[in-house]
Amino acid sequence: VGISGVDYLSAAAFVNGRSAHLAFLKSREIILVEALKLDNVEAGLYNVHCLPLRLVGAEGSPARCILIK
Repeated sequence: VGISGVDYLSAAAFVNGRSAHLAFLKSREIILVEALKLDNVEAGLYNVHCLPLRLVGAEGSPARCILIK
């Protein structure tokens, strides 16, 4: 599974938020995690584990993500 990042609050453009999200969500090869702060992470290979809150009836959830080198 590939992980990609963008330096913005969302993967979508400010003026047209829908098309970028649909392209990502149609692919099972890319997992979207928005608003990650990775400024102090050295380049390298990591395993990422995202631990979302279990919210009944919600479309999304806040998550705590951890990197393991």
